[in-house]
Amino acid sequence: MSVLDAFPTRPLRANRIGISSLTGWFVILVGFAIAGGVAWWQAADLWRDYKISHNYEIADDARISNGECKTRKFIFTDCSATIIAPDGARTRVEMMFVDMHTGDYETGVVRSREDARLLTLELGVEKISDRILIFLAFVGGFAALGIAGFAMLLKASRLKRAVAEPVVMRPVVAKVLTQARTWLNQTIKYEYSLDGKTRKATSVLKKKETPFFIDTEERHVLAVVPQTTSTPILLDAGLEMLDLTDQERTAVRAAVSPVQDDIRVDRSTRW
Repeated sequence: MSVLDAFPTRPLRANRIGISSLTGWFVILVGFAIAGGVAWWQAADLWRDYKISHNYEIADDARISNGECKTRKFIFTDCSATIIAPDGARTRVEMMFVDMHTGDYETGVVRSREDARLLTLELGVEKISDRILIFLAFVGGFAALGIAGFAMLLKASRLKRAVAEPVVMRPVVAKVLTQARTWLNQTIKYEYSLDGKTRKATSVLKKKETPFFIDTEERHVLAVVPQTTSTPILLDAGLEMLDLTDQERTAVRAAVSPVQDDIRVDRSTRW
């Protein structure tokens, strides 16, 4: 008897679902906070320099003060400077771009021919395309991270509703893709086959827990999919995620032989 056949067919209640709402809120906070921070830092300067780049001229009567560029990770460069106009007005300029440049930058001041009050660094105009791409990549990337956090919360909410009452669980064999531990918990990414489709999922276990491995190489684990959803619950080694009886836990453990010969077979069509 395989571990799939040994799994109980009665409706079961889930004690935990393996999706952390706290992690979802953290991802939302980090994603949108960084996206908003980059937008607040760069958007105004980028919009001003974009307008200047369409029609500009050298401003020989303006000066640069406190100019500085820093390169991080060899390619990410951010520059800042204060531009002093002929009438003494000061404009603080901040910019970020990707460049393999080494050594100092030489640049001057340019102004818009359409609005002489708009001043910026010539370097910023020359790098305007790179700056726009980097801005979109950072803001878009971290905003996407925040959206992924929302998706995590929605998935957790749907799964909680699906197991609010005892429900029949479909056992599936899953292949571990990655397993990462933190000071608080561990995250396991895995793929499984359901109704002829290969799907991927991520579950969170407690720091000292391990998944219910069904092979000696610890590459395949046991998960269950509630009848009313396609989102799986990864089972822990103690089989405490579900309200199994002691006899049911014993039967499932006994069905795991040292070498599982049928772990590649999709036998999860049974309810």
